[in-house]
Amino acid sequence: MAKTLTQNKIKVAAQKLFAEKGMDGVSVREIVAAAGQKNMASLHYYFRTKEDLARVLLLDAAEVIDAERVRLMDATEAKGGPNSVYEVLEIFVTSSVLSNNDPRSNSNVRLFLQTFQTDAEFVQKTVANSGDIGYFRCLAHLKEMMSHLEDATMKRRIYLMQHYVYNALAARERAKSVTGPETPLWEGDGMMKELLKTAENLLLGPTVTD
Repeated sequence: MAKTLTQNKIKVAAQKLFAEKGMDGVSVREIVAAAGQKNMASLHYYFRTKEDLARVLLLDAAEVIDAERVRLMDATEAKGGPNSVYEVLEIFVTSSVLSNNDPRSNSNVRLFLQTFQTDAEFVQKTVANSGDIGYFRCLAHLKEMMSHLEDATMKRRIYLMQHYVYNALAARERAKSVTGPETPLWEGDGMMKELLKTAENLLLGPTVTD
């Protein structure tokens, strides 16, 4: 019990710091202090290195998101759906928003973005075998619903949509973690509905002409 508690304290503290500063911007000493531990040996004992700890966090984050995507997609497909791009996006986006009771709720998306910005290869190698079953199911539905578009156009739009969505969700996490001028924008569900609608427009809007 004590071992699990200490591990969780270190993981929660590290994820928050990585989300704010990136992996390279955080020292082992900072993580240990934020976790309320007496010395750096505790981190090395449970996770060996800071990089190994980051791998654990990235895999945990990827798995919790994809498990929720699978759950939502199973429920939707059981009812004969999804029936629209908006419905697929709702699954894709809301699965990345964790419950407020989860200590990772204000850092999960930012963890990926911050780490990716400093070491994209590290992130890609870490999550390469995580499955991403729900992700690819969402992607398959989107491609089918966008089949009227040229393949190159479809790929560009899906790429842009993902960047748009994840950066918006990262902004949401920042606004919820530190009170500031953006915080009121995310109160209620209005902003999330706008995010879904604008992402839908990005995917289905008029094509660019030469």
